[in-house]
Amino acid sequence: MSIGAIFIGLALLIITVPIVAGPMVNKRRERFSLIDEQELPEAREQYQQTLLALRELDFDHQLEVVGDEDYVALRVALLAQAAQAREAAEAPHADDLEARIEAAVRARRDERQNDAMESRLCYHCGVAMDAADKFCSECGSPAASDCPRCGQQADPNDRFCVSCGQVLAVGVMG
Repeated sequence: MSIGAIFIGLALLIITVPIVAGPMVNKRRERFSLIDEQELPEAREQYQQTLLALRELDFDHQLEVVGDEDYVALRVALLAQAAQAREAAEAPHADDLEARIEAAVRARRDERQNDAMESRLCYHCGVAMDAADKFCSECGSPAASDCPRCGQQADPNDRFCVSCGQVLAVGVMG
């Protein structure tokens, strides 16, 4: 047996394995998708069924089982039904997601506000300072002030808040 024959045999084996294993893998996928579909809420199941009906309608139209006039009317009706089912399936999740996002934003804002009240960093050297400190104990630089409107930390030389544009005390540092 020559090396060429061995390589041809290996190539044929490599080509046939995916062809033979393909249907088995697809059956497994179908089984898992059927299990997942049973756990879906009613609206999602309705949406899936409508999509399957659309697919079958398109196939029937390609085989000329369904005429052009009937095809257009049935397709429009099925698309409308699919849109309604999808809206019904996603409505509770959208409200829940929006509420979770709002809660996370609120928590983050509270956290930032608490951090700003507890301590701040020197604008020049980065050493932690108490909220009541007027000057840095490390470098002697004046402490950054907070914007009266938004609470954002501002450099002592700033005339306007970089966050909201509020006019800050002018001429404090000269």
